[in-house]
Formats: sequence, structure tokens, C-alpha cells
Amino acid sequence: MPVKVCHITTVHKPNDNRIFYKECISLKNAGYDVSLIVAGQEDHVVDGVKIYGIKKGKSRPSRIFITAFFRAFRKALSLKCEVYHFHDTELIPAGLMLRILGKKVIYDIHENNPAALLSRPYLKIKFFRVILSKMVHVFEKISVPFFSAIITARPDISLRFRKKKKFLLRNFPILPDLDNIPELNYQKTKKSAIYVGGMSQIRGTKELISAFENLEDVELWLLGGFDSKAFENECKQLAGWKNVVYFGSVEPFEIFSYIKNADLGIITFLPKPNHLTTLATKPFEYMACGLPLIMSDFEYWKSFFKDSSDYVNPENSEEIANAIRTLIGDPSRMARMAEKNSSLSKNDYNWDSDSRNLFDCYNIILKKK
Repeated sequence: MPVKVCHITTVHKPNDNRIFYKECISLKNAGYDVSLIVAGQEDHVVDGVKIYGIKKGKSRPSRIFITAFFRAFRKALSLKCEVYHFHDTELIPAGLMLRILGKKVIYDIHENNPAALLSRPYLKIKFFRVILSKMVHVFEKISVPFFSAIITARPDISLRFRKKKKFLLRNFPILPDLDNIPELNYQKTKKSAIYVGGMSQIRGTKELISAFENLEDVELWLLGGFDSKAFENECKQLAGWKNVVYFGSVEPFEIFSYIKNADLGIITFLPKPNHLTTLATKPFEYMACGLPLIMSDFEYWKSFFKDSSDYVNPENSEEIANAIRTLIGDPSRMARMAEKNSSLSKNDYNWDSDSRNLFDCYNIILKKK
């Protein structure tokens, strides 16, 4: 009988790239019986993964205290799985309860949660942000030793915990078959820079759009959702919006059609605590399609990506515009950077190279190693 595994999230969508397409599908293809509990969904099956929906809380407190604990825990227990793998800080109490009942539990930590709270827009008062950040830091530190293992998305998160069974599973992409990517139903008339991901104040969306005010020969392709309708309307009022092509949100498997047809990839997050050492998926997806990069000038990014990218002050729209103009105007340098990035992606920065850590984690807690 295959080992029954249950992934749980009350924050992410059912088609989350890391949770569903990488982890759940990889485990399913390796012979595990995989379920995924998600808030606000109907029960259904996708690619052999059984998705179970639970009622979504109408407010953040109800999501944290009712959906994450009572509903997610109750559904998880009813599935009678051997391994429970959860992805959100608010699920820690449910994870601890499952451990008390003797279950094997993995905590998958996608970001530096205490640092992330310091720049959450819904926490208006700095004092409360700092207090909540410290509380989450202590809560994680106390809770993590009780779990069977932890998985982290980047090295700086791993360094926060002195846990024997911890595994690094970075946000490297599943490499696309570039020769068989569907054609993009869009007729390009000029060079394009692409940004894929959520759009918000702290991700530098306004500064990036403003950089295109005077870039008449280059357009900005945006793929993803805005964090609010009000912020979307604010961005659309910017002078640079005239050179923006907004494609909206697309399914993860469709993204590469857009990236492959762009000329350079861009990610200009603002220098907020959780951004300074993040390894976002975006640059690796750009590299998989052989794009040159322009990124925020964070020291960690400069030391990691080196000459795979040019670097800019993300708070300076004019500097961003000049970097785009300079790189687009140097085709030979773009070609060299593209070739280097494609090679790095094929040899190192891909899901196949890191997915072995996922299987090592499961094999060790199931005592197969």
C-alpha cells in the first residue's frame, strides 16, 4: 500500500507552484498517495492529487483561529495519513496536535515569517508589527523541535533553527520544454521586460511602472494579481502605465509562454526585511528561459546571482529606467548573460536538482534511510 501523505494550507491557492506542482505532484509521481487540504475549495482531484476543501474564514482572525486549527485539523485527522506536511505559520497548533497524536509532521517554512511581519501592510502600527514579529519568532522556536522535520525555502531560514532534521528545498523551477512551449497569443511590436508575481507597494510595483514613463521603445509585461483593487487603480493612474501590458493572473504552467517571448526579466522588490535575503521563484524562471536579469541591489542577491543580472536601487525609477535602456541597447551583452543564465538553470537552478531533498526528508522520517 502506498504511503498516505496530506499537505495542508489555509493561506495558499490549490495550484500554488511550490505546494502543488512541485511537492504534491513529485510525491504522487514517486508513488505516494497524496492529498491536499485547502481553504475555500470544493473537493476534487487534479493529476491524481486529491484536493479537500474546508470552509474559509471570513476574516483574518477567524482564518487563524477557526479555519487553521479546528477545520484543518479535523479534516486532516479524518484522512488517517502517515505524514502531514503543512505550509503556514497559523497551522502550527494543528501540527502540534497531530504530533501529540503520534503522527509524523513536517513544517514547510516558505519565508522568514518574523521578518515578513515587519512589512505587512495590514499591520498599520509599527509597535504592533514588532511585537507580533517577536511573538512569532518565539512561537516558531518553541514549536519546531517537536516536529518530525522542517523544510525551508532558503538558507537564511534554515539558520534560524537548530533542528537536526531540516532540509533545504529552494524555489527553483521545474524546467520547461522550451521547444514545446505553446505560442503566445500576443503580437509584439517592441522589446519587453517581464515581471511575474504578486503586485504590491512593498514589491516595488509603482516604482517599476513609473520607470516606463519615458521608455517608449520598451514595454513592461505584468503577470499576476494586485494585492487590492485600490492599489491596482492607483498603479493604472501612473504615467508609466501607457507602456504596460497587463496580462492578469495566469496558471503556473502558462507562465513560460510569456517569459520565453520577453527580452529580459525584472524583479525590483523594495528593501524590506523579508526581501533582503529571499530567493524568489521569479529570477530562476527567467533564467530557465534564458533571459538576462535586472534585480534590486540587495547584497545577498548580488553575491548569489553575480553577473547573471544588473542591479538597481528599486526605489529609484529613473535608475531602473536607465538600467533597462542600457541593457536593451547592448544586444551582445544580453546574449552573453542569457547564455550564462540558461546554462546555470540547466545545471544547477532547477527543481530536479533540489527535489532529492524532499524525498530524503520523507525517507528519513519514514525510516527508509
